[in-house]
Amino acid sequence: MKMKVIQLNRENAKGVAKLMHNLKPEWWPTFEDAYGQLTHIDDSIGTIGWFLADENGNPVGWALFREMKTLLSLELECSGFNDNGVFQLEHKLKDLFDIAEKYARSKGYTTLKTGMSSIEFNIDGQEIKDIPEALSSLKTNRIDYQWLLDYGFRVIGIHPNAYGNNMHCILFAKELK
Repeated sequence: MKMKVIQLNRENAKGVAKLMHNLKPEWWPTFEDAYGQLTHIDDSIGTIGWFLADENGNPVGWALFREMKTLLSLELECSGFNDNGVFQLEHKLKDLFDIAEKYARSKGYTTLKTGMSSIEFNIDGQEIKDIPEALSSLKTNRIDYQWLLDYGFRVIGIHPNAYGNNMHCILFAKELK
């Protein structure tokens, strides 16, 4: 039997939702659950963020997260802090991470996730042929890397070439127990 690929839209998603519900009712107890996941991104992915303000209410730092509702995780999308005109990352945003973690726990999420570019890591600019080997030999002196580890994150992987040729993303997760 020859198959063809068809892009989902609101109409044909109804047939796929019926298939999903019929094949795996423990994941999609109703047709509406399956149809909602296919057609309403807000049912499975959300966005939430917070910012730090100075005494005048001016933003000095932010953290934007993606809620991956079906994966029970809150994932850092982007963040930054104005440290006297110098852009800084996570280690200046502890208060925002604390709020994000509290929020994630309140929603029943089990994981916080983030990523970091390979700049100033020993693997930056190099082709990664063996991810487990690259992980086991990972080295850097970056303050934000050490801060994430101290905050309870652990390295869970590498996304090769995430930011361009031989510019990788180090992946982190923190389990919320």
